[in-house]
Amino acid sequence: MLLEMLRERVPDGSLLRLVGKCLHVGVLDGEEFSTPERGTAQGSELSPLLGNIYLHYVLDRWFEDEVRPRLRGKAQLIRYADDFVIAFERQDDAERVMDVLGKRMGRFGLTLHLDKTRLVPFRRPLPNQKEGKGPGTVDFLGFTLYWRRTRRGRWVMACKTRRARLRRAIHRVYEWCRRNRHLPIPVQHVALLRRIRGHYNYFGVNGNTRSLSLLRYHAERAWYKWLCRRSQRARLNWERYTDLLRDYPLPSPRVNVQIWGT
Repeated sequence: MLLEMLRERVPDGSLLRLVGKCLHVGVLDGEEFSTPERGTAQGSELSPLLGNIYLHYVLDRWFEDEVRPRLRGKAQLIRYADDFVIAFERQDDAERVMDVLGKRMGRFGLTLHLDKTRLVPFRRPLPNQKEGKGPGTVDFLGFTLYWRRTRRGRWVMACKTRRARLRRAIHRVYEWCRRNRHLPIPVQHVALLRRIRGHYNYFGVNGNTRSLSLLRYHAERAWYKWLCRRSQRARLNWERYTDLLRDYPLPSPRVNVQIWGT
């Protein structure tokens, strides 16, 4: 089925035969050799590309050609790889698409993640709502989208690092500091800078400064904890650690992308 989709845009038979061979290539895991019965081999360089093409025909074109014309209100599909969100103006449209989405995926050998597939009310709260939170939150690509009130009392959409993703990042910093606590301080510092800046580069959007600050806060505590356990003779106190941070500071939160209007 995937090759039939490719034939619509790729007339080169040699390239199609090469892709067909890649779909049936085996995987050697230690002493075990296996060949996938369906789809591409896990870890294959072609897997993300072919998966994206497959979903273009299964989901994107289906939504634009068949679903959108039948809706009573506006709707928009946002997809990145195999993660997607569909925004609807009307609840009845969302419920109708929800009923047929699983059948559409099953027709092409795909299944929806039951824990991640749900209907979420996400309309803007009423202006006269002075207290409480928005109607719901949406998790997408490591971020949590939600409604918050500004200092002027207006409701605006905001985003923050997803709680599970932030917890995972903090845990990885603790684990790295534990495993590498005996390395020289400059070497540890360079590695921590690389990890924290990599996190900032992805999650550094305006409105997410608090989540970024939490990572730095826990990184400083993790580094201190495991530096204290390098030796049983000389223990590092907080005053000496503060002096160390002046020489080897951890990066402050930085906004790299402005996705919301000011």
